[in-house]
Amino acid sequence: MNRAIRQRSDAPPSVPAPGTLLGPRLRVVRELGSGGMGVVVLARDEALERDVAVKLAHPHLVESASQRRRFLEEARAIARVRHPAVVEIFAFGEHAGAPYFTMEYVPGPSLEDHLARSGYAPMTPTEMLGVLRPVVAGLGAIHARGAVHGDLKPANILIGEGFRVLVADFGLSFEAERAPSELLGTPAYTAPERIRGDVMPPALRPRADLYALGVLAWELSTGRVPFDAPDASRVHAQHLYKTPPSLLEERPDLPARVDDAVQALLAKAPTERPASGEELIAALEDAEARAQQPYRSVLLVDDDPDFRALLRACFECELRVQNVVEAGSGPEALEALRGAHYDLVVVDLNLGEGPNGLELTAAIRERHPAHELGILVVTGQGSASDWRVLSRLGADAFVVKPLEPDAFITTARRLLEEG
Repeated sequence: MNRAIRQRSDAPPSVPAPGTLLGPRLRVVRELGSGGMGVVVLARDEALERDVAVKLAHPHLVESASQRRRFLEEARAIARVRHPAVVEIFAFGEHAGAPYFTMEYVPGPSLEDHLARSGYAPMTPTEMLGVLRPVVAGLGAIHARGAVHGDLKPANILIGEGFRVLVADFGLSFEAERAPSELLGTPAYTAPERIRGDVMPPALRPRADLYALGVLAWELSTGRVPFDAPDASRVHAQHLYKTPPSLLEERPDLPARVDDAVQALLAKAPTERPASGEELIAALEDAEARAQQPYRSVLLVDDDPDFRALLRACFECELRVQNVVEAGSGPEALEALRGAHYDLVVVDLNLGEGPNGLELTAAIRERHPAHELGILVVTGQGSASDWRVLSRLGADAFVVKPLEPDAFITTARRLLEEG
């Protein structure tokens, strides 16, 4: 992935040298980073004997009264938000003609640093919740105070001691009563309406942050952003016109509910996005619970023992099924179904003994309605007309050999979840 598209490209600001005194009591220690509005340095508050982060505006951005007012509005927007998952602002001042504000210092990496150290490995639902629960809560607090973050991305999410996650750097935030920001966020995370420069009513302006949340969730799930290209203009074009890819193609182990929640956040129209990330959190909690509670039982009906062994491995290793029962013929399958409960029955269409797959499917469905178990039919030969017949007989899905494992697992997981 072109990591440069994840970051803003701003001219480097003037950085106060270590030892510089900001105001009467802040001593600069070192630079922490820079963003769209200015540079952030670590300073020591010599009166309170504590470390703070100090954000100074780029000099060229505060030459006019309107530019200084924008910087002050940013500080006021953050100061109104008091939440454990949002970096706290302490005070406002000025140094050498440049305004600054002091913030809580979080001694730890950014989420971007954390992802890079992991090699951008996809996260489990539990790991995603550890990041996204506080991010969603922090965004809710920001939006409740009439502010919009405007540049949500891994570099602006900090990880403190004990994996405390905080939303930071309102570099592109703007007041809900203001006109929309003239600036765009980081290309990989920018909502379509901001790319177009649409004038949005106050109630819909926070939806741009929800779009960025959807990008972030997709990235944590897969290790990459959903829209990527060598330059910002082509990334913007994808945000505007390209349908978001399905998470299930990359992560067949995730429930469809997680994909649905992410797709809703990535809706092109802000009116079609949810007003918060709560459904995403609920979907991930559901995924976490499912991961901890394996499915109970699956019956495999196929006259090829090698193929049954392959299916058994899929269900036991990939789908966490506790009990996999095998049957080599239709009569064995009917016997196995007597007095036993199964979440799913996998039936080979071309059985060598007793009832064939069509007859067995009809017999199973006659005894067990769809809400009791799912039926997945596999065969070496199949057509649309075969599926129509199987569907009428009560089959829930139909796949053709040779199986593509990821596609088979996705189909089987869907039927298990629906059961």
